[in-house]
Amino acid sequence: MVIILSAQPSLLWLWYFWQFFPILDLIFYTLFPLAFFLGIILMIISSAIVAKIFLIFINILHKPKEGVFLRNSRDKDYCYWSLRAVVRKWPTWLARQLSLPFLEILVLKMLGVRTSFSNSLYEGWIDCEFIELGKNVKVGTGSFIISNIIIKDKLILKKVSIKDNVIVGAHSIVLPGTIIESNTILDAITMTTINQRLEPNSIYRGSPAKKIEGIESIKNENSLQNIIFNRKILDEYDRGNLRAHAKELSVPFQFYLIAGIIIIGCSFILPGFLFFLFLFGLLTPNLLSTTFSLNLLLDMTKITILFLTPLIFIAIYLIHLFFVALFTRWFYKMTDKRGHVQGVFDRNLDETSKALDYYHFRSFLFKYPIFAFIRSPFPWLISWELKFIGSNKIGKGTVFEDTFFHSHVDFGRNCYIGTFAHITNHLVDGVYGEENLTFFGADIGNNCVFSLSNGSLPGLKMEDDSTVLPMCATIKYDQLGKNNIYSRFPAKKLNREQIKKFTGGEYDGG
Repeated sequence: MVIILSAQPSLLWLWYFWQFFPILDLIFYTLFPLAFFLGIILMIISSAIVAKIFLIFINILHKPKEGVFLRNSRDKDYCYWSLRAVVRKWPTWLARQLSLPFLEILVLKMLGVRTSFSNSLYEGWIDCEFIELGKNVKVGTGSFIISNIIIKDKLILKKVSIKDNVIVGAHSIVLPGTIIESNTILDAITMTTINQRLEPNSIYRGSPAKKIEGIESIKNENSLQNIIFNRKILDEYDRGNLRAHAKELSVPFQFYLIAGIIIIGCSFILPGFLFFLFLFGLLTPNLLSTTFSLNLLLDMTKITILFLTPLIFIAIYLIHLFFVALFTRWFYKMTDKRGHVQGVFDRNLDETSKALDYYHFRSFLFKYPIFAFIRSPFPWLISWELKFIGSNKIGKGTVFEDTFFHSHVDFGRNCYIGTFAHITNHLVDGVYGEENLTFFGADIGNNCVFSLSNGSLPGLKMEDDSTVLPMCATIKYDQLGKNNIYSRFPAKKLNREQIKKFTGGEYDGG
């Protein structure tokens, strides 16, 4: 909360800068887009600075350290790790939104990552502690470089070291404790194991990552191009099966339009009124229209307004989120009564299917509300939103990272759903024109963990105290037993020897 507040006054001081130098008014209005953009950058940097200050004090109270810790409130290392993660979440998320590599790297360096401005992070996900990157490191889209992972009731926290000239392919995962030597390539969709060391000048592929050849073996550029651009496989497809067929929705398009206007547009009415009331009724006459001077710092009324402004803006924003959830709840309740049946449906939309039509409409209703909450400065409110709408049952203590959400997926107590985990309630089977849609919810027990970048298909039943490891996915109607650890696709239960190998000897699953 304090980190969010710290970002707001920077915009007000930018306003006073122009008040103090009237000659810059023309420049301000002429270059307003640039000034606004620079104000946002200033806000991001100020948030990172305040986060850094908090981290310094937190680290004085309890110094971060590597190891294996219990995932409960009695373990100080776990609690302080959670606190550090929360402090870093807002500035790092904000820095990623502008798609400015220089700014994102700057924020990461401020928050504890040892990296270089010569690196290209693209849209990868990088933890902010115990991460060391060399120079000229390329991280592909959707990749993860993480120094922590939760397995059952344990948090494993280990330093990751990536040397110079390393390429991490798209959607790959570098797990805690990994050391990647210089000039090494991880192929796309590759995952290391915990504490794995990758040799220099090598190419690795698979899950777990295995060396397939040395970089020096690639000598003939023409043969490499032939491998990459070989189109013989494409020619084997029956292109008729890949041709889309036009279909009509049985639920009229105007229903979607009306619901979207009400959920998005109407949720701004009261917050917008309060914003303009505060802006023109209190802020402008008492603060923004005042010429900057040192006497301003002695006026308690103006100082109070200055520091209350961020709180009021946050309150108005929370009111907007509340109305988003409220209007979605109304439409969802109405829709669920008319099309709540789960099952397998013919997806030929030329033939009216009431349950299927309402399924699509209900999925549409989730789009903006989920985005509004999970991309807000308060992503932890997503649990409240889903319970308030009535689409999911969520037990106390369950934590969601930046993940995907569907209705009819219920969670027990103290579950952890990691970044980009995807527990779906639907699956389309078949080819265009002949496909069916399987629609079944999922039931997740207590103390269950979906670590990151994994998923499950409809109908999942998962018993208590089990963990799904990265790059693992279930099949339809899968059943995962109690107190187990699962990996691969389809999900397979690991024995103690396999768990110990995956975790690099840090944990055996007991």
